[in-house]
Amino acid sequence: MGWKLSKETIQAGLKKVIDNTGLAGRWQILNHSPKVICDTAHNREGLTFVMKQLNMVNCHQLHIILGVVDDKNLDTILPLFPKNATYYFCKPNVVRGLDEEKLQQKASQYSLVGQTYSSVNEAYKKSLTAAAKNDLIFVGGSTFVVAEVL
Repeated sequence: MGWKLSKETIQAGLKKVIDNTGLAGRWQILNHSPKVICDTAHNREGLTFVMKQLNMVNCHQLHIILGVVDDKNLDTILPLFPKNATYYFCKPNVVRGLDEEKLQQKASQYSLVGQTYSSVNEAYKKSLTAAAKNDLIFVGGSTFVVAEVL
């Protein structure tokens, strides 16, 4: 469009993207101790990027709250998730939400281990009580899961 924006202006705008646009849930930090990060990535491309970012965060133990919709091809996304995390499998509160037991069963095929929770809120509360102050909690797998936490 011919705009002449400095690198500093662009960086300042990106730092305030939620305030400037209302777009929430993209690598959004919700808490600092323990650190809680949510991201709405829900396909292979987005989750590949987010898992790389997650891998760069220094923490003692990683906790992942994971829920998806029932039309998700789990074989394309579950291999992207780290095996050394503690998982909280949950069902987003939408008609298309995949049952948490089915998600847990499929995840176990990729050595992802954790408990099931009937709601995102229940999983989130449990992760907050289980996590130490130097742990990291990641909330994701679906826009619907992130929306319930926000």
